[in-house]
Amino acid sequence: HSGVAILLTVAAIVAAFTGFRAATISTSASEKWQSALRTEVKRSASAMDDVSYLYQTELPLATSIVQARILQAQFLAAAQGQSGALKQTLLLEANVQGQIIAALSPNSDFATKPDYALSSGGLDLAKRLADLRAQNPDLLALDPNGLEATGDALAHRAELMTMALIPTSFAAFLGVLAQAFKRRRTLLLRGGVLLLAGGAVMAVA
Repeated sequence: HSGVAILLTVAAIVAAFTGFRAATISTSASEKWQSALRTEVKRSASAMDDVSYLYQTELPLATSIVQARILQAQFLAAAQGQSGALKQTLLLEANVQGQIIAALSPNSDFATKPDYALSSGGLDLAKRLADLRAQNPDLLALDPNGLEATGDALAHRAELMTMALIPTSFAAFLGVLAQAFKRRRTLLLRGGVLLLAGGAVMAVA
């Protein structure tokens, strides 16, 4: 019967199209997940580089400057109540600390910029780290979570599309039954067409 042949042929085409599209979307989802992983590794590596630079390169130098400032202030304060050789010794030590500060300060924005100075006399590590991170806006803008969410959405879409094969398969099954049961062929073909239409709509949605 031509109606049965048409139904089975269209069902096969819809099933093939649905399977191909679902596989394509599933592949895209996998690519997004892999890209999210690579982006997370890149972002984490960048953050670790900035943290290492701050703590291993900038902080030791800044600490030396802060320590010299404290010692200089202490020597000057102690010299105020003294006289003679002791006072000269204390002023000399204060001068030595001043020389250390003068020698190191040009190499340390962290220790010299007022933006990083805390009222307690310490340095704002969080702000300095944020400024270091801001020097590489492209790396700071990396969004692995967004890529992962896109991959999840694509995977969910592929899963839903695969479900379109269910009504399509039932449509083909009704076509086979219509071939065997001639008295109910029209009813079975109508049911098959409706199921096929539903599967097609799900496949292209």
